[in-house]
Amino acid sequence: MNSYYNKNVIEDIDKLIVLNPFFEEWYKIVEEILLNDEFQKRKLFNHHHNLSVWDHSILVSFKAFVYSKYFDADSRICAIAGLLHDFYPDAWLYNEELVKLENGRYTNNLKVKKPLFRMHGFVHGQAAADNYVRYFPHLENKKITNTIKCHMFPLTPIPPRYKEGYIITMVDKLNSVRELPSLSSVPSMVKNGAVKFVESIKTNM
Repeated sequence: MNSYYNKNVIEDIDKLIVLNPFFEEWYKIVEEILLNDEFQKRKLFNHHHNLSVWDHSILVSFKAFVYSKYFDADSRICAIAGLLHDFYPDAWLYNEELVKLENGRYTNNLKVKKPLFRMHGFVHGQAAADNYVRYFPHLENKKITNTIKCHMFPLTPIPPRYKEGYIITMVDKLNSVRELPSLSSVPSMVKNGAVKFVESIKTNM
């Protein structure tokens, strides 16, 4: 059995989420994804600071699911798109255990120097949209695809088309800001542009 995989997947979810009254309804929607081997590898993908892509994606999915109740949005779309919004195929941060997995196929891209607009923040929405269709073709849906593809707005220029996409985008930004220990974690080439954006979010939190 792989070190990352746990068939008792609820053990790997934050207890505050598990104890939430909305948990069972949310879990029924996303159980298949959470039990998927490829998705569980996201426990080894670093996200921000000390959080994995697995942890971040569950937070975004569950919070968006709850918000959908208040904004009269499609709860199923929010749950699935939130969980898969960062389901990109290549890691963007180093992780020793991930380097050893499958001959480093998830980390080979780290060695490739990229121009600014081909860096992770600009392209991973499209990459995640393509990847979820590869692993979960039966879940393909225009709202899910658009939400995942456009969740990095305004870093990427095209905004989400649907209400659910704006919920995921909002929840993702708020969680990402809270995860960063400081703006020193942001690459210097985009730091100046990020400062005003991050401060405006904190002001409205």
